[in-house]
Amino acid sequence: MESRIPHRSTEWKYVQDAIHGRRAIRRYTSEPMDRASIEQLIGAAIQAPSAMNLQPWGFVVISGADRLQTYSDRAKAHLLATSNGVSSQARHLLGEDMNIFYGAPVLVVLCATSHDQQAAEDCCLAAQNLMLAAFAAGYGTCPIGFARPWLALEETKLEIGIPKEFVPVFPVIVGFPDEEPPSHGRHPARIVWA
Repeated sequence: MESRIPHRSTEWKYVQDAIHGRRAIRRYTSEPMDRASIEQLIGAAIQAPSAMNLQPWGFVVISGADRLQTYSDRAKAHLLATSNGVSSQARHLLGEDMNIFYGAPVLVVLCATSHDQQAAEDCCLAAQNLMLAAFAAGYGTCPIGFARPWLALEETKLEIGIPKEFVPVFPVIVGFPDEEPPSHGRHPARIVWA
């Protein structure tokens, strides 16, 4: 059966390339990112749809691989101290030598500006835009969910300068990739035609 998806062939190809080509990058070069490039990625993020057009997001940008290494140690310590057990799959990520930010030069924390469930979902939509735009611009990204509990602490927010009303939802590292990992493939979609 022939596809009936209406599209502009060039734009469709670019979008498909980004969707299928984006990977979680876990090795970065030491090259820093400039502020204008980060602002462009955030500009793409805020084009995401949001419920009732509330646009309930804020962005906290933390730069510097050394600074992020320190934050990695602190986030891991917090997670180990407060969790009721970490899965064996995740335990290697919390090892002493492991940097949960993988040496990336930038961490962008997408934050909800309200506690509404929809605000968090809208932030995730914005994060996907940011990651696809980053891929198209030649940058690598990787979501870092392990950092979220530590970033949400009042003392962490105060130290970093995260506004009190911001709720960290989606931490994502960004930088110049030092790897091109292959696709892990995807399981077939589970579709229920109702």
